[in-house]
Amino acid sequence: MNDALIEFKGVTKSFGKNKVLDSIDLKIPENKITGIIGASGEGKSTILKMIVSFYKVNRGEILYLGRNVLSDLKNIKKNFGIAIEDGSFYEDLTVRENFLHFGKLYHVPRKILKKRVEGMVHFVGLENAGNVLAKNLSMGMKKRLDLACSLIHKPKVLILDEPTADLDPLLRRQFLHLIKKINAHGTTIVLTTQLMSEVEEVCDKIAILYNEKIVEQGEPAKIKKKYNAKTMDKVFEKIFSNKRRKTYQESKEKKTKFILKNSFNKKVKDPWEILDEKIELNKKEGKYVNDF
Repeated sequence: MNDALIEFKGVTKSFGKNKVLDSIDLKIPENKITGIIGASGEGKSTILKMIVSFYKVNRGEILYLGRNVLSDLKNIKKNFGIAIEDGSFYEDLTVRENFLHFGKLYHVPRKILKKRVEGMVHFVGLENAGNVLAKNLSMGMKKRLDLACSLIHKPKVLILDEPTADLDPLLRRQFLHLIKKINAHGTTIVLTTQLMSEVEEVCDKIAILYNEKIVEQGEPAKIKKKYNAKTMDKVFEKIFSNKRRKTYQESKEKKTKFILKNSFNKKVKDPWEILDEKIELNKKEGKYVNDF
């Protein structure tokens, strides 16, 4: 696990005068599942968004296969798929239409796109809902749709922000099984979660955020042994029981303005811009996105 596919080297991130991450070092191994955990406000989602360059670092660098992600962003980002907690698919398109749309945006060749769409419908278990509008799907189906949209171009890295949020225990277990199945096909996965049981079930490596730093990273079993704890819940309690813990929750309005201001402007709309469209729409409707 010493070989890093993605590496953070001395990365610091601030929103205005408020520091969220301070000189963090993190290695994400290839073909493994890495979990980023921490209490609310520790900056878990910020780490994910810096990997795909939604946010620029203030100091330090993020490497993909040894290359700075900002130096060759256009080519490097083709290797990433991302599914955020709120979803980035289109509610008024059917399941198949969403797959076709994202496939075209990711430049999947036309001659193989239709076949890949049908394969994806079956892979995520939506074969009976292929012609159903996304807005009419159940929560569990929407989660699978969003996941599949991020996989349509067969990325090498899949980034998941709170992938099982709002799912009941049965659906959560089914979704975790799907995540492990995707990883078994050779996809590197980076995810955030606040459910320690998920960490122990699916993650090969974890990184624990606390007070702007990554205070632990490694295999769950080794970390539990270090803290003389039988579960990751106990490890979490020992680390986060410190009353001097610092947290930063940026206001929703400031956070939305920051995202809009720092979004990459492109002549051709691609999947990354869909997220910005959603944020802007929420802003007009008086809603804002919670990034942490």
